[in-house]
Amino acid sequence: MLILCSLMACVEPSMKRINELNKRIERSEDRFKDVEKQFDELVRDYARVDSILRNNNTPKKEMLLFSAYLQQFEDVREEMIYDINYSSLQLKNLEDDIKDGRYDDAQREEYLDSEEAVIKMIEARIDYFYSNFNKQKEFVKSVR
Repeated sequence: MLILCSLMACVEPSMKRINELNKRIERSEDRFKDVEKQFDELVRDYARVDSILRNNNTPKKEMLLFSAYLQQFEDVREEMIYDINYSSLQLKNLEDDIKDGRYDDAQREEYLDSEEAVIKMIEARIDYFYSNFNKQKEFVKSVR
């Protein structure tokens, strides 16, 4: 009984951390869906804005940046989806392994730190596109 209690005392902080990481990856998934919606809107806006500027014979250097952000996202979109899904699966597997007592304290911390680093990277990529897509929306408004 004493061994079980001491094991649970070690596992409890890890489980709390996994819950926090799960919440972060869920928020990331929701934000990514918002970024995808923004992307779809901006693709439509790009064609319209490009047409307006061509008809007015007023090309803008901002269109190059606009195009670059759209292409960047298109290039990493599938990878980002994979990373989110894989991270979620890794957290589930880690949770199961911790519950089964497969890791000592140091191993638990190492795996949790690793998963947190991946989630930070996912969050940073999403923030990058979210921020830049919002800037592009402002540019689109200025062309109307």
